[in-house]
Amino acid sequence: MPFYPRLFAATALSLWCLSAGAAGAAPLLPHKATYRLTLDGSRPSGQLEEMNGRIDYEITGDACAGYTTMTRQESESSSGEGGPVRQAVTSKGWEDGEGRSYRFLSTTEAGADAGAKIEANVERQGREALKVTVTQPQPRTVELKGDILLPTEHVVRVLAAAAADERVFQAKVYDGASDPAKVYDTLTVIGRPSTDEARLAAPARATLQGHTFYPVTVSYFEEGGVERAPAYVMSFTLYDNGVVGGLKIDYGRFALLGAMSAFEPLAPAGGCSR
Repeated sequence: MPFYPRLFAATALSLWCLSAGAAGAAPLLPHKATYRLTLDGSRPSGQLEEMNGRIDYEITGDACAGYTTMTRQESESSSGEGGPVRQAVTSKGWEDGEGRSYRFLSTTEAGADAGAKIEANVERQGREALKVTVTQPQPRTVELKGDILLPTEHVVRVLAAAAADERVFQAKVYDGASDPAKVYDTLTVIGRPSTDEARLAAPARATLQGHTFYPVTVSYFEEGGVERAPAYVMSFTLYDNGVVGGLKIDYGRFALLGAMSAFEPLAPAGGCSR
């Protein structure tokens, strides 16, 4: 299953990365974080009886050197028929600090499968096109037309909108983790900012004190399908330094809840004035 930014499935979340150049936002914080995943028991989940897992996320770099991210999502699910189904998705990526280029490698392991890989380099061709050079599983080149944001670039724009007190942001966003030609239409709804320390993610409390955070909901639609139900919806707490707190991923048939269980700030690269 995809997980973003992408936020973490890329969505990278890909978790999502932020740029130090975003208006009104604090510099991006290099860090590691772990999130424990459980099935949302407050809603029907069809034949899915149980699902749990974890997401490990790491981000380093800055707006000058670009951002390097690593996301690994492991899950185990059971439908009550047969044994549990295990899956692990690992995404490693790097994105230029100005959103001009992006490269990534995504590996999916399911059961005894050794792992299917997707690897590609993405280059911006002017403002209205992306060139995707796929190296795995089969070499090919894809041209994507339109004003399409890269994963980090998308979050920069969301944070800039939040700092400007805007509540809605729409954009096309590239997400090649499961398909190197994949583009989503997204609708982001940004809630009111807060600095309420009682609501801070507990493992990161010492680091996050004094930082502003926003409740954010991002709906991902198939291209041209904004009039239909979204493919999935991510809701999460987004801090102004790029840290993601609690989250929820709603796939329609079921939803997963993610609670931060571990956090470690990393030393900043330093020397970047952007």
